[in-house]
Amino acid sequence: MENTNELHNDNPLQSLTLCLDSAQIRQLLATIDFRENDVFRHTFGSEDELSRRIRIAYLSDLFLCRFVRTSMMNTEPVKNHQGEKGIRFDLLIKAEDDQGNSLVINLEMQNYQMSDSLAMRSQGYLSRIVADQLCVGDPYEFNPVIQVMLTNHVPQIQKNDGYLHDYRYTKEEKAVPLPDERCRILWVEMDKLEALEKKPVEEWRLSEKIHYTVRFSHAAEKQKIIQELSEKEEIIQMMEEKKMDFLRDTNLALARMRAKFDERDEQVVYEKGIAKGKEEGKLEGQKMLVKLVLRQRMTLNEWEEKQIDELDEEKLLDLIQSLDAIHTPEDFQRQIHDKINQNVHLKQTVLNR
Repeated sequence: MENTNELHNDNPLQSLTLCLDSAQIRQLLATIDFRENDVFRHTFGSEDELSRRIRIAYLSDLFLCRFVRTSMMNTEPVKNHQGEKGIRFDLLIKAEDDQGNSLVINLEMQNYQMSDSLAMRSQGYLSRIVADQLCVGDPYEFNPVIQVMLTNHVPQIQKNDGYLHDYRYTKEEKAVPLPDERCRILWVEMDKLEALEKKPVEEWRLSEKIHYTVRFSHAAEKQKIIQELSEKEEIIQMMEEKKMDFLRDTNLALARMRAKFDERDEQVVYEKGIAKGKEEGKLEGQKMLVKLVLRQRMTLNEWEEKQIDELDEEKLLDLIQSLDAIHTPEDFQRQIHDKINQNVHLKQTVLNR
């Protein structure tokens, strides 16, 4: 398992999270939504030991089998011609079970309304995964593909139809599976998981606990249940560790920026913004984490947030080093005033030389 302390030694913000008590840390974690695409990818799709264990436990319980190995695959297939629509999968996983069977699993987080295009998008993604396994001159042989489409809800599906919807190739009259069927789509309506609250969490399946945490970990009214799940389930604890790790990541602003554009042509946005994002992501991520920490102590108004946004790297570091002295708006104004005055004094000194 990776040593996260070593990973973040050079991050001046690490001490901010270390100074918070358990209640403050839980409030801080509740500001991050697992459904944001980059939080989702960081939790389930990283190559570290925590994500590997979360992946294997989740998929094994969801599909009622025992996976022993998972590896991440390329999520951005190369276009074959200029007019081809670009695809960017959220997560593409090659998995192997304890019987030696291999399959490809596509996890898609659809944290928005796509009532008009969800089914078409789902089938398009699945078809591309199959096609990418076929080569000229080879027989039509490919690993089975399962797509898991995680949604809040699907308007076309009845409210009393449960929260898991399994779609497969079957004979229409008797629902007999197609011979050698290898494609399957599973839609998950996470909003319906509130029905689980009627029974003790000890009776929930692990995949239900994970789905519930993904859907409601940021919701203030669900924090009591989220805390109970974290205290009683090791995998949920690991998910919260991954969330804290993501929170410490100084590329947080870049991640959030990318998540906002996932509804549009991601490839275009990514190519145009990645160079600038890499340069600005660290500084903007630091500013965001400073705001998150200060919000645990006081209410930040628009003017105060703007003051943080306008700080350059040097003054932001000065503010971070002074955070222990900030508990009220008056403390904040005094620290900001001092930083601005220091800057003016420095410029005047340079001019007088």
